[in-house]
Amino acid sequence: MKNLIKSDTLKGHRIIITGCGYKPLQHKFYDVVTGEESHNAIFVDGVEMKLNIGAVTAYVLASCGAVVHMVSTTEEKLKNIKKNIVEELECNADQIEYSVVDLLDEKSVHTFVDNLPKDLPIHWVQSIGLGAGSYKTKDGNPYLPLEEISLDLLEKESSIVLKGTHILMQALLPIFRLQSVKGIESRIAIITSMSAVRGYTRGGTHCAAKGAISRYTNSAMLELWKEKIYITDIRPGAVDTGGYDNVNVQKSILEIDREHGGGYWTKNNIHLAQPRSVGETVKLVFHTPGGHITSINMVGKGQFPNEGS
Repeated sequence: MKNLIKSDTLKGHRIIITGCGYKPLQHKFYDVVTGEESHNAIFVDGVEMKLNIGAVTAYVLASCGAVVHMVSTTEEKLKNIKKNIVEELECNADQIEYSVVDLLDEKSVHTFVDNLPKDLPIHWVQSIGLGAGSYKTKDGNPYLPLEEISLDLLEKESSIVLKGTHILMQALLPIFRLQSVKGIESRIAIITSMSAVRGYTRGGTHCAAKGAISRYTNSAMLELWKEKIYITDIRPGAVDTGGYDNVNVQKSILEIDREHGGGYWTKNNIHLAQPRSVGETVKLVFHTPGGHITSINMVGKGQFPNEGS
């Protein structure tokens, strides 16, 4: 990944990062200012892939010296991401760890947490979404008119991310509380979405689901801060991870833009944030000295930046 500046600002910390993966590149989008491609890439057997938020966050935090522990349900992807990070950062392979975990399975999660090395303070980045593979939408498109939203989709999208987050939260809390007793603070960044705070047409399920995980994050933050467990709600807008490559998703996004942005986007130039911009936001949260950043809204340049419905 270009221009990652290596440092030791997070050295001596282990950071769990969930939802690390990638998708085949099917469409290219471009930065509205620089004209550069807005995705972050990895090549697997010569094929270009788009890295997701969790994977790119692993690159960014590893560049700051952290031991990153990536989590996903697909070991092949985790192996490929680890290999690429080690090569690009020229770091020790021991700095990049990974585990195959089903975050919706309590036994799988508790086995993972029980087996975590406890030699370093542990922190956590939660970055899972509906695209993680636990539920499939038609054409990968969650932006549907009301008459096309099934009860199954409404239930699944509203519960999957929340359930996965809560299971891992309960499993990790004893570790965080023990760290607190030892005078060690714990940092948690939960990646939600700007869809949690801004409504739009075709957002009946997506806005509701993101609102649920955002409110959960806020409640957890208020409950745990006195125990030196500091939680941040990071709300990105649309990010170029491959989820917008499908033409049906693009059609829905353009309909939303026509309602709210006045046709600023076009089919070939939907303005998306780089996944790296979210990773850099996480980095800011994790090494801001003396401060607890409670929430951050972050949209790509060229996206309508309203912060409420």
